[in-house]
Amino acid sequence: MEKELIDNTCIENVQNIQISEETKILMLCRARLSSIFNTVANVVDKTYKKNIDDVFEEFTDKFDEFDHKMMEVISTYVDVTSLSRNYTQM
Repeated sequence: MEKELIDNTCIENVQNIQISEETKILMLCRARLSSIFNTVANVVDKTYKKNIDDVFEEFTDKFDEFDHKMMEVISTYVDVTSLSRNYTQM
């Protein structure tokens, strides 16, 4: 039997892609980071009646920097995993 020239395996695999346990853990870490930020911001707002950046200079900017790095980790992991597992898992 002759092999098909057009390979749709990866496209078909994406239809049923599974999220790996590691990806879920990394997403949980990002969610925890967001919860920590929100909790700190809520306490500062309640205590000082001010936005967190008015009390702690660049707090949000530093959080955003770390969150961006966290997304780089997640994105890289998903990229490597999806390619290495032929788009069956990310």
